[in-house]
Amino acid sequence: MNAIKNILSVANYERKMLLRTVRFRLLGGIGVVVPVVLGILLAIAESYGMESESITGLGAFVPFYAYSYLQTIVIAFIVGDFRAGDERAGVYEVIAARPISTFELVAGKYLGVIGAMFTLSLGVLVLTLVIQAAKVSMTGMPLTVRPYLGYLILMNVPALIYVSALTFFLG
Repeated sequence: MNAIKNILSVANYERKMLLRTVRFRLLGGIGVVVPVVLGILLAIAESYGMESESITGLGAFVPFYAYSYLQTIVIAFIVGDFRAGDERAGVYEVIAARPISTFELVAGKYLGVIGAMFTLSLGVLVLTLVIQAAKVSMTGMPLTVRPYLGYLILMNVPALIYVSALTFFLG
């Protein structure tokens, strides 16, 4: 039980620290803005009569597809140098005061990165749903939420878990 508490406290600390860094905000902002712009352009094209009714959920797929690639880049740059960043920040001295195992540290850092990136994924989901709702109000087409949740759960989250694990393994 104490190990789980240690892992969750490291994860919480790591998530907060990631969300506060300029690098994460800059790369995460780019990772959110590009899919949102793609979603806006696709919504404008669909409102002007571009036929996409044969492809259900295209408005949800394109932003999440772009975000999946951008998420990989963000994870590589954010997670890639976590040991060097921890040494610069003096994290290991703090950990020495409250000893935790290496597994607890790495698992907590992994969960913290997953939490921060999942926050970005939810941001993309909400913003693209807002774009879809605006398109629905202009065109009168029905609002479908299922493709958005499907792409988040089936495409985005597994890619997030895999790429984060690969980056931690290689770093």
